[in-house]
Amino acid sequence: MRILVIGVAFSDIKGFPFGAFDPKGTNKGSVTVTHGGVARNVAEDMANLGADVAFETLLDDTPISRSIAEKLTGLGVDISGAVCVQKNGVGMWLAVFDENGELAGSISQMPDVEPLEKRLDAEGDALFSDADAVVAEYDTSERIAEKACALAKKHGKPLYAIVGNMSVILARPELMARTRCAIMNHFEAGKMFGCALDGLSPDDALTLIWAAGKSMGLPGVIVTLGPKGCVWADFIKGTCGAVPPKRCRVADTTGAGDAFFSAAVMSLTRGDELKRACEIGTELAGRVIESTESACPRECRDIFD
Repeated sequence: MRILVIGVAFSDIKGFPFGAFDPKGTNKGSVTVTHGGVARNVAEDMANLGADVAFETLLDDTPISRSIAEKLTGLGVDISGAVCVQKNGVGMWLAVFDENGELAGSISQMPDVEPLEKRLDAEGDALFSDADAVVAEYDTSERIAEKACALAKKHGKPLYAIVGNMSVILARPELMARTRCAIMNHFEAGKMFGCALDGLSPDDALTLIWAAGKSMGLPGVIVTLGPKGCVWADFIKGTCGAVPPKRCRVADTTGAGDAFFSAAVMSLTRGDELKRACEIGTELAGRVIESTESACPRECRDIFD
């Protein structure tokens, strides 16, 4: 399968305390710098899982950008359409984790995406016509989200939205109804649906999600609930359910949501039902949580066996 991923790459700077994390003090610990960005993570995950991935993104003339390009090319990701700019082509994400490996705080610096918008204006038809499915990072810009929706409809391609800071999605929630299935975590879903899902049981969360998602006209929705697993609803078929979490040892939760998304989208692109997509996504997310990497290794291809 060929999947077109549209979004930006980041450099992730992550800090881990040696002891209990003090949010107001100086914490001794370790700091790592890795390749990141939700869209970049998804492109890497999907390539490692065996998909033919084309990544439409931005790059610049910096060591971290060249490193990102080299790694993706080595994994077989097609970045021939990446737009190269002189500066500010790669974003930066600064994150601090607590002693349990959970995110304690972060700051994100977005690149200027106007060159990527122009790329879609010029080459969008060719890019979408060649894809079996399209993944677009909606919150890069409203224009990119609108363009992705229009091109997906024009070429009859299933579209999936990556949820980021939700600036575009909260302003234009109707754009989510133009996706094949809305996939997000419970914090994101709570913001979009206007209801608090944190702390709810899967059954109670599903009751709220079903009512809100149906009223928004979503074809389908998958919401991850952290250690409580995930829930799904297919509004076209009128079915819904919950999938329990995978038992795992927490090493680093970074990239787990991206891994879930990648596996679920690939599963749906193969023709699987939402429940099966959730099961496969849960399995891959658990494996990523057990590692210190932000993306899954190629050995994880067996999840589709």
